Amino acid sequence: MIRLIFTLTLFAFILQSVVLGSNGTSTIELASSQSTQSTQPTQPTQSSNDLSSYKTVNYYARFNCGAISDDSGPLRPGKYDSDITIFNKKSYPITVIWKAIAIDQQVKNNFNILNIPSENIASINCSKILPIQDKNNTNSSSTFPKKFTEGIIKLEISVDNGLLVNNFLNNQNANIIVNESEIGNLINVDVLHTVNTLDDLNKEVVYLKADFSILSKDKNKISNFTVVFHIDPDGIVDPLSLIKNKISANNTDQKIDINGSEIIIKDTEIITNTLTDNHALTVQSVDPIIS
Repeated sequence: MIRLIFTLTLFAFILQSVVLGSNGTSTIELASSQSTQSTQPTQPTQSSNDLSSYKTVNYYARFNCGAISDDSGPLRPGKYDSDITIFNKKSYPITVIWKAIAIDQQVKNNFNILNIPSENIASINCSKILPIQDKNNTNSSSTFPKKFTEGIIKLEISVDNGLLVNNFLNNQNANIIVNESEIGNLINVDVLHTVNTLDDLNKEVVYLKADFSILSKDKNKISNFTVVFHIDPDGIVDPLSLIKNKISANNTDQKIDINGSEIIIKDTEIITNTLTDNHALTVQSVDPIIS
């Protein structure tokens, strides 16, 4: 009897274990299935913070501004000016931000906003790069800088997901979409560099022209010559001494006996002229750098 009860009890225990084991396995498999479904990645929507969708177009234009009054540097004396022209090639307005970066860092400007209407031109010259207020001018307009400065103008256009970011800086609320292929073809940037002569560089030059003859020691031979000297307009000139010094400098083969010959000055003439240096200019086209 006891063995029968033990056998029935053992059978019930084994049957319960089988049932519980089967339910436990199903639960684990369900959890595994749910976990697999929850870990599958979902396709994210493109965000404006995605770096791959944000493009910046930079233009770097050189500028030379101010006056050079001596010959101590690589550039000749003169008044230098640079004019950077930006042409909006599109049928909608474009806003460009720009900043002047001087080599000597005497000018530390923040970025400036420049709005260019459709199919129009804007310019940045030295009076905008280095604005100097004239104290004697009642209307406080900018004057040309006297100290020479050179550097780079950085122009920037930003595009985010095809939208012109800069346009919102200038209260242009229109959503203008541009294709990635035309990002570097929105504007043209050209630079005109000019140099003009300083007012005090217009100098008067004076020359002395002398016709003279050299008579040989035996008085049998005479030779006629002409010489031109650059002279100081405020100095005292001795034509005979100038002629003798010139002959001594050029008479290396001793063909002329200065001491044994007689120099006869026949005629002298003063020639004056004013040296005026004109202006020079160069034109440079600036290519965009997209990053």
